[in-house]
Amino acid sequence: MAMKRVLVSAVRGLASSGSSASSTTFTRHLHASGGSKKIVGVFYKAKEYAELNPNFLGCEERALGIRDWLESQGHKYIVTDDKEGPNCELDKHIEDLHVLITTPFHPAYVTAERIKKAKNLQLLLTAGIGSDHIDLKAAAAAGLTVAEVTGSNVVSVAEDELMRILILVRNFVPGYQQIVSGEWNVAGIAYRAYDLEGKTVGTVGAGRIGRLLLQRLKPFNCNLLYHDRVKIDSELEKQTGAKFEEDLDAMLPKCDVIVVNTPLTEKTRGLFDKERIAKCKKGVLIVNNARGAIMDTQAVVDACSSGHIAGYSGDVWNPQPAPKDHPWRYMPNHAMTPHISGTTIDAQLRYAAGTKDMLDRYFKGEEFPAQNYIVKDEMAETKPAKRKPVFKKVDQLKPDTKGHTLVVKVVSVKMVLQKARPDGIRVRQMRIAECLVGDETGTIIFTARNDQVDLMTTGATVILRNAKIDMFKGSMRLAVDKWGRVEVTEPASFSVKEDNNLSLVEYELINVNELANPGASQVMSRSYFYGSLLVRGAPLQLWPAAQPELEVLHLHLNSFFRQGLWLSNTAVSTAFGYFLCLSLMITDG
Repeated sequence: MAMKRVLVSAVRGLASSGSSASSTTFTRHLHASGGSKKIVGVFYKAKEYAELNPNFLGCEERALGIRDWLESQGHKYIVTDDKEGPNCELDKHIEDLHVLITTPFHPAYVTAERIKKAKNLQLLLTAGIGSDHIDLKAAAAAGLTVAEVTGSNVVSVAEDELMRILILVRNFVPGYQQIVSGEWNVAGIAYRAYDLEGKTVGTVGAGRIGRLLLQRLKPFNCNLLYHDRVKIDSELEKQTGAKFEEDLDAMLPKCDVIVVNTPLTEKTRGLFDKERIAKCKKGVLIVNNARGAIMDTQAVVDACSSGHIAGYSGDVWNPQPAPKDHPWRYMPNHAMTPHISGTTIDAQLRYAAGTKDMLDRYFKGEEFPAQNYIVKDEMAETKPAKRKPVFKKVDQLKPDTKGHTLVVKVVSVKMVLQKARPDGIRVRQMRIAECLVGDETGTIIFTARNDQVDLMTTGATVILRNAKIDMFKGSMRLAVDKWGRVEVTEPASFSVKEDNNLSLVEYELINVNELANPGASQVMSRSYFYGSLLVRGAPLQLWPAAQPELEVLHLHLNSFFRQGLWLSNTAVSTAFGYFLCLSLMITDG
């Protein structure tokens, strides 16, 4: 059968809805207008190195590899490395640019003053991870959207941290310097060279990079400690043997090596001052690839000079680029580099692709992946360098999507699997429970695994962070994998809408070749999910469409399809405020 027509009928409130079907609204009309956009990118200059590797995308010369793509669509793309000073190239374009792209490795400092001048600015993108170069409060107050390519270089940074730990522990730098200067003095190196095995390594912060570092340190048979606001998943604790330290000051004197993995916030700025460094073990080794401002610059210099810090390594400075007279360049016992850990060629390919994807979504008026947002819409209360999560409602969930954060109540819990499985010489419990969770808009089945099961008690309110939609026999199920988190939170005040279970909708992928619109010759080809109610055991009722209603509705359908409308029994009516009877009429061509 040739599938040719889709008819949608019986619309209430269509005329009054107006433009409410827009997928999202930004204060500065982020997705409202078409036409040519001016995009400015700030990257470090590569000079002769730009031609040595075609995948060297993070430099000014290659500019993420998106110039031809942008210009082919009629957009203007300006790239520069000149970002400071009253007459810098960036400030020449600040007043009429629409999008500013910058990187943590050569950051353009987006101050409140610059934001005020940028009258057309809608979007700030970080090609990489990090936002401490942006005044987030000013961005939120101006209605800007700020986003990054979350996860694009976490592996790169974790590997770099492991390298720096080994460089410090084995006293590598003095050995290298001997060879360069023509010396040969084994004793001058060996008197302070150790094995990593058996040493205590503590990470201050156990986010994505911190967790990856713990996994990579496990084979070295270290004693692993971590400090964070919350504990990591117990499965990862078991896998790595890492122990949680709630009190930072109690952890520091236990560590032979300290790795800084906490983000820069107002609370962590200057976290390692003279007093806190004094609490560390004498001869401690410190690695910091997080942010330079987390350390008190002079306190680090003094501790390295006295020997209290036996080695300090990192690639982050305050400010960046580091001036030629920065004291960390000349202090003893350091292994510093420029900010390079997250800009490997592999990382560049990832954050270039992620930046292009967000620009493409921006032009089309689509949402970004939820985990990429730093500031969205009118987050006026967003604090510097701290991401405010974008919460979704249950009825906003779509098939085969991810990156959702929800606050839901647990309606019921049903164990479906509980058994032991071998894991090397250990036996690990495997548990799976199907939990009906929901909010005031509807319910959905959440598949809880292992330790997540313990948190899912009937009546509890939980936050599901970075959740995804798994499709099970055509129906939607929520899940949270190792990249997300399940948290019990304060009881919510809403009542769960239990008569709208999204997991009772079976989705089928339909290819549509033509939208019915009498008198029009336009042909559309679009794939979408068509929903039918499992609870009724049959597809949605077919209804004849009144001609006048169909003509009016067709204009809105075009908009819906461009925005990726998911046709289910509730998704349309709830999301757009319509009371719809959907019908699907397929005719044989």
